[in-house]
Order: sequence, then C-alpha cells, then structure tokens
Amino acid sequence: MKTSDAITSLKKTRRMPVFFLYALCGCLTALPMVFPMLWFLSWLTPAPVFAAVFFAPVPAKHPLRRAWSRGLSFFYCYGLIVFYWFIELYPLDFAGLDKWGALAVILVAWFGLPLLQGIFSAFLFLCLHLLREKCTRSRFRSTPILLPLCAAGLWILFEWIQTLTWAGVPWGKLALTQCGWLPLVQSASLLGSYTVSFLIILTASLLSFALYYLKNATPKRAAAFTAAALCVFGSNAVYGALRCALYQPKGEQITVAAVQGNISSSEKWDEKTNSTLDVHKKLTLEAADDGADLILWPETALPYVYSTGGKLDVYLTDLAKEADVPIFAGFFIQDKERRLYNVIGQAEPDTGVGDTFYKKRRLVPFGEFVPMRELVMFLIPPLSQLSALDNDVTPGDSPELFETAYGKIGSVICFDSIYETLILDSVRAGANLICISTNDSWFGDSAAVYEHNSHAKLRAIETGRYVVRAANTGISSIITPTGKVTESLPPLAEGYILDDVYMICDHTLYTMLGNILVLAAGVYIAALPLWPAKDKRKTENPS
Repeated sequence: MKTSDAITSLKKTRRMPVFFLYALCGCLTALPMVFPMLWFLSWLTPAPVFAAVFFAPVPAKHPLRRAWSRGLSFFYCYGLIVFYWFIELYPLDFAGLDKWGALAVILVAWFGLPLLQGIFSAFLFLCLHLLREKCTRSRFRSTPILLPLCAAGLWILFEWIQTLTWAGVPWGKLALTQCGWLPLVQSASLLGSYTVSFLIILTASLLSFALYYLKNATPKRAAAFTAAALCVFGSNAVYGALRCALYQPKGEQITVAAVQGNISSSEKWDEKTNSTLDVHKKLTLEAADDGADLILWPETALPYVYSTGGKLDVYLTDLAKEADVPIFAGFFIQDKERRLYNVIGQAEPDTGVGDTFYKKRRLVPFGEFVPMRELVMFLIPPLSQLSALDNDVTPGDSPELFETAYGKIGSVICFDSIYETLILDSVRAGANLICISTNDSWFGDSAAVYEHNSHAKLRAIETGRYVVRAANTGISSIITPTGKVTESLPPLAEGYILDDVYMICDHTLYTMLGNILVLAAGVYIAALPLWPAKDKRKTENPS
C-alpha cells in the first residue's frame, strides 16, 4: 500500500467513530418510540452529539459538508427506528401485490422515508456548525447558554417545517417519546407539543456543555450546566405532575362509545360481503343499550359512496332511529365534479343523515393519493398500486363541526391527528369534544398503532379536550385532557368502549396562542446574524 493511501485510510478510520456516534445516538434517541418505558433516553442521548457539534475540532476540509453528513447519519438512523414498523406490514395483503412487489414497497418505505426526511433534517446540524462559528467571534461567546437555546429552537423549527408538505410526515416528533410518562408531556398544554421537544433538546444541549467542562477539568462549570439541565427537566416534570394531579374538567358530562368492528382493510373492500354493515349495527345497538349518548365509528367504516336517499342513507337513518342516539360514521361522498372525499357524517335519530360532512384534510401519500404519480409509476410501479381506490381522494379545507344536543363535535380522520394545527382549528371553531375516526388496520398489531394513539394523547393535552378515538381494528380509546386513557380496545379485537366525557369550553394556553413558540424560535434564529461582532482575536471555544 502506498504511503498516501495509508494516510487516507487512517484519516477515514479516525472519522468513522464520529459518524458512528451520531448514528448510535440517533437510534437511541428514537428508541422510546418503540419502548415507551425508555423515555429517559431522549433527554440524554443527544448530548454526546451536541458536545461534538459545539466543541470537537472543526475539520480542515469541507466542514459544512461534514456537518451535514454527520447530521444525516443521526436523523437517518433516528428515522429507521421511528419507521421500523414498515417491515411488520409484509406481505401487504390489502394491496393485492405479489411477495416481491410487497417487499419492494416495504423496503422503499422503510429506507426511503427516513432518507428523505434525513436529507432535510441534516441541515439542522449544518446550521449549528455555523452558529458555533458565530459564537466564537461575537459577543454571543460571552453567553454560552445561548447555544443550547439555538439547538432547541432549530430542532422545533425543523419539526414544524415537516408538517408543511406531504413528504414531511411528522410521525416521529420528539415529544412522542415521552408519552410513556404523562407528566413529562403536560407542558404541551402551554405552547404545544413543540414545547416538549424544545425542553428535551435544551436539556441535552446543556448536558453537552457539562460533558465538555467535565472533560476539561472545570468541575464548577460542569456542575452549573448539569444543575441547569436538571432544573429544566425537573420544572417540566413538576408542572406535569401537578397538572395530572389537580386537573378537574368542567362542562356537561355525557357518555360516549367508540365502535371497533375489527374488519381488516382486505375484508372491508370485499364488496361480496355485508359483514361490515352487520357488525357495526350489532355493536352500535349494544352500545346504545349500555347507555351511550353518542356513538363514533371508524374511518370508512362503510366503504361506500353516500348519496341522499340511497342504500347507505336509509341504513344509517334507520339505525340511528333504532338506537335512538347520534351516530358519527365514516364513508365517502362525491361532489358535482365527481371528486371523491373521505368523510365523517352525522346521523340523528329524528332527522337522519345531515348535510354537514367533515372532509379529511391530510391525505395519506400512496394510500389515498399518489404524489408525482407519473414519476412514481415509472420508477416504482408497485407504490402506485397501494391504494384500494381507483382515483385519488380530494382533501377537505375546513374543520366542519357537528352540532349536537350536548355541544359541538370536532371530527378529524386518521392522518389528520398527527397534524396539531388541524385539531387546533377545530377547538378554535368551538369544538367541545374531539372525535378521531381512523383506519389503522394496515398496521396490524405493530408499533405504529401504539404510536398513532400516542399522537391522540398529545392532541388531548394540547387542546384540553377529551378525545374519543374509533379505529377499524384498534386501538380505539377514550382519552382525558391530561392524556390518560380511561378505556381502550387492543388491536385486532372486536367490540366497543364506553365512558363518560365532558364537553369542555375552556381553553388551554396553547389553543389561545397556537405555535407561538415556533414563531419565537424562528425570529430568534433569524436575528442571530445581526448579533454584534466582538474582537476577532478571541476565537477560542466558549469557556
């Protein structure tokens, strides 16, 4: 081997542990998504990465490219853990693909989606690198606590940006890792779930400073930053514990039921069977006999297109009259232009199916529509075949509340529930109760159904509303405004759940202010380039 080749190989070997560190920390940070009892990891495992970002020697060559590529290794591995459940979907029976087509789709989804998100999110670490450089040559240097604030602010900015496009799929928000211990997510009622993510990254960044000063034999500063990290974590935990212990809902109490027919996607779309109608009728009548004042069905529980006076109209009208309770059911409608909508409709005992329909606003990519259809059909044809529908679904554009004798119902459908602003819109429009109809049958009993239910917990805490969740094959649940699940049905079980809820009118700070924390973070980061310069001779690391 030539000497130059040996040197190059040695340099690569030295660099590998850095990328391995980022990749390992990415995996460990996301692990509580799968194992909620490991919630504490997310507060600790980003710290070594931030220590490397803030204090490790800057590479002489291509520092920006290396900062970005290291960030990619962190977020790619983070995403592989978040979306690992894709492998549990094999062999995609509902899609009608052969085994090789199913395998191709799953591999593309599992490896492709984290890569797509990682390519974008890696710019967070590039920004942190630039901020570090700014820190060493400005008055910013005299206040090192601002660097952890920058890291936390950038993190929630990047989380929020992912909610803006179909490719973002904000399934793996960091706050979701804390749903295993509810006191730690109660701060979502203040400034949204981004508050939880902000506090986690702020804590980890403060610990990275503690690690640096401990390594450099400055125990007093290490202790100070450790104390600051404990203060952030402790304040969040104490607030959460107090809210969980002291919260008392106010409003009219009613009894609600969520029906879970346990009819899989492959069965539901079989037009040769009437089992869907029979099962939901039976469970609805049982829930009504059990004292339900309102009954919620899952997304597309009736996989048919509704028309006034048609078979579905007659069926729902008769059933609501027989049960003598309002029924909220999922089905499809078409407008005059024959555009298809995935909706929730309301059937009342006296008036039948009303003319108000909630239309799903966030559609599932490749499930309800195919983005960049022509390109996808050329590159990966099986992806364009995943949907059980012949045509793309059209998204709705408004909350569309339902009026009842007890108050206003805000409905959302499945994928909607991972986008916090949609539920926020419903509450601001006057919703006293949030109902989520979903079809998670694609996911079986994988981690995805538990993670999706955890998103519903966050929405309940953010808005201070009870959440009733009906899923085709589970998890169906009833959730309090503190995120506590009072009743639930596990995946792949048939039945219904029933419990008392309150029709709440009060607002949380979050429903009043919205995502102001994200706005503040954006203003703060944008203002940093205006920070006044200091003596350029002082270029050492913060100390």
